Amino acid sequence: MKKSCLFFVILGFLVFSLAGVSYAWQGRMGGMGDPYGLVQDESDFLIHPAKIANGKGINFYGGYRFNYTDVNDWSYNLDRFDPAGALTNFYNYDTSGKEYKHDALLGAAFPLGPGRMGLFFTYDGKRGDYDGNESRLGTSVLTDYDLTSKFDNFALRLLYGLPSGSFKLGGEFQLAYRQEENRNFMLGRLNYILGTTNPQTNLTPFQLPYDSKYWEALLKGSLEGKVGPADVEFTLRGGFIFGGDNSLMLTEGTGFFDSSGDVKGWRIGGDLWMRYPLSNGITLPFLLKIDYQKKTRDGDGQGEGTFSALWSFPHESKEKSFHLEAGGGVNKDLGKGTRIAAGIYYNYLQGEYGIKFRQIFPTLDWREWDHSDYPASNEHQVMLRLAGELELSPSVTLRMGLAPFFGWVREDFKFAYSTSAPPTITTDDISLDGYRWGIGASIGGTMKFQRFTVEPFINAGYQKLNLKGDGENTLPSGAIGNLWEMDKIRKEWSIGGGFSVKFN
Repeated sequence: MKKSCLFFVILGFLVFSLAGVSYAWQGRMGGMGDPYGLVQDESDFLIHPAKIANGKGINFYGGYRFNYTDVNDWSYNLDRFDPAGALTNFYNYDTSGKEYKHDALLGAAFPLGPGRMGLFFTYDGKRGDYDGNESRLGTSVLTDYDLTSKFDNFALRLLYGLPSGSFKLGGEFQLAYRQEENRNFMLGRLNYILGTTNPQTNLTPFQLPYDSKYWEALLKGSLEGKVGPADVEFTLRGGFIFGGDNSLMLTEGTGFFDSSGDVKGWRIGGDLWMRYPLSNGITLPFLLKIDYQKKTRDGDGQGEGTFSALWSFPHESKEKSFHLEAGGGVNKDLGKGTRIAAGIYYNYLQGEYGIKFRQIFPTLDWREWDHSDYPASNEHQVMLRLAGELELSPSVTLRMGLAPFFGWVREDFKFAYSTSAPPTITTDDISLDGYRWGIGASIGGTMKFQRFTVEPFINAGYQKLNLKGDGENTLPSGAIGNLWEMDKIRKEWSIGGGFSVKFN
């Protein structure tokens, strides 16, 4: 009893004294470029809870990771032509900015009953601050604008694993509180979302605005064991959003509305890892990962200022994402703490984003701006992962990782403007194709002391997105109103690092 009380006193002290210090004692993985599924690591139980049953004694874990990204070129250009192909206007948006990301984890694993339990507190957050200017045909004045984004995720994670015959079973319950906000500001207009009806103020190709707060519960079920000679880890997970609040303020001059509504959504996914051993320390690791998520936000508000208080402004936005990752490689244990690993992976990334905004007048007439599939994107990506570690002494190990990738990307931008009186609809449909490529590199190490281990690491990377395409504007009569050409570019480099610590 005294030992249990002492354990929780120590845990509580660590929680409050090291708050904000986490993400990794996954420092070993951070030093190799996060090759999860390619190289085995103790921290794998954060993905497959059944693996926590493999530990012994009481262990405390903590760590911290920081990443700085310089977005030095984030732009889109929209050219408008008449049906005969003559240029009538262009709208060029040139943006740059900074992003800061923090990840932290703090917790402990300890025996409990027939198995082993883990208690972890995690935080991950992002801050993005971007500015730019817009230019168009016939004007020498550049119009400035600002984009900001803020994301925070606080989570409590409870894990449990226990032996069951030749297998180990595990589960996890996670309770998270999330805050998410995007803001667009230009020409005194906050979160202006009227699309190509006013293209000289259209910031929505960069990001859709919202301000959301919600809770999310996530459950995992996990199995680990041998199937023949192969080691297999399998985990299913699913979650749902509850207690969500969403707000959106839109301003134009002295008129504005401030709406409030809900956030709803759910997710489901799974991981299947398999390692097939060969002779001479060679293992063939395979990985399959699937994730699907859906999230909707809505709201309604009344006009103020120059917007009549009798006008209402309902809106709804959506997010859908699907991620499939599959691949494998080879892992070679050279002995004496030396290891090399290489794998090639295919990723399919699909996303749909959109917002629908309506202005309703007292006469029940309405106008609607529908940014459905704005954008809808998919990417076929191939990534190579290389990782290695070298033990210099029983107390010091060095590591490295390299991860180049190339992806084929398609994006569709669809926009519709409609009115009820008279009943009309004008649509825009633009399709872009191109590529995204990049490379990441990491180095790290381990320093072992008598009662604890420290694993520092640093990483850096670069990536570029380049898309081009065209489309058309269709009038209510069905005739072609104008033609569009569009390109989208994003270039960024990043640098970061962190450390992890484990107390035995």
